[in-house]
Amino acid sequence: MRTSYLTTSVVKAKNFCTKTGPLWALFCLLLVLGCEQRREAVVISGPTMGTSYNITLVGQRSQQELERLQAGIDAILEHINQVASTYIDDSELMLFNAAPIGRPIDVSNELYELLAISAQVFALTSGAYDVTVGPVVNLWGFGPGVDFSQQRQVPEAEALTQALAKVGFDSLSLGEDSHVVSKAKAISVDLSSVAKGYAVDELAEYLLAQNVVDFLVEVGGEIRVSGQNRRNEPWRIGIEMPSLTPTDPAQAVSITDAGMATSGDYRNFFVRDGIRYSHTLDPRTGRPITHNLASVTVIDASSALADALATGLSVMGETDAMEVCRLNQLACFFIIHDGEGFVEQHSPAFEVYLH
Repeated sequence: MRTSYLTTSVVKAKNFCTKTGPLWALFCLLLVLGCEQRREAVVISGPTMGTSYNITLVGQRSQQELERLQAGIDAILEHINQVASTYIDDSELMLFNAAPIGRPIDVSNELYELLAISAQVFALTSGAYDVTVGPVVNLWGFGPGVDFSQQRQVPEAEALTQALAKVGFDSLSLGEDSHVVSKAKAISVDLSSVAKGYAVDELAEYLLAQNVVDFLVEVGGEIRVSGQNRRNEPWRIGIEMPSLTPTDPAQAVSITDAGMATSGDYRNFFVRDGIRYSHTLDPRTGRPITHNLASVTVIDASSALADALATGLSVMGETDAMEVCRLNQLACFFIIHDGEGFVEQHSPAFEVYLH
């Protein structure tokens, strides 16, 4: 039996200003202070992909409609999980990973789209984004199922070389006129850095098809919004300041009809002999990043593209990443380590979201 996760919030018009509570996961702000009349908002939430989803729908709806919408949402998420999960042995992705080298595989539209987005960001970031980096991630002790309370060690050079030999998205071939994919060597694809953003996009398209126009969709911290919030304004989202614990937002942005994702290296790391080793690994070297870029936020029409870009740009470092953003008119916001504190930078395309 499916569990319903429906909550409703109805706020009557008031003649004084109020403040909303924090957003989920990486984000801590939904709306800023406002004095105008608010509309009804309904939140649909539940577990998915090892995390949770939270969807805010603005506007009055019957319980029957909400139950129908949630059934559709849950079905979409279940399907995407069956396509892209690395925790389901018979998921489409795991079956592809187990397929023989050189054999053309006809994949689903969803898996092909995920791989195509991965290929696009792989090219944009000169290989800094690579969904085949799993063997190196596992070697460094940052892989799935790892007990982070256990002591981790810096890998030996030979072991790192062997792991890198199993990495390389350029070993994948995607058919241009069909959904046929093949691999030239024994690589294993992990789509966790793009699948949540892709799920957000699929849910947003489903809601639009159901004539729901004002909403916020969030899956594991990745976001897409449409229309306006309860105050009939663009959605206000906070970018979290890098910290070991959730803090006040570094910057609030106004967005509508767009996706948003953030990636950072500030919570998952280990220290050996006084050296900090980040969980953000450069697929080109097999080693943790050493630059000062702590957090990258990307806004794009596609949450999936923003999700993948945030990961790839965070590997590149602030100088190279900003150059990519400028050349490709990407809306990016960086938080950079500066001694004991942080400084903020943003690309020209991000400026519009700050007002």
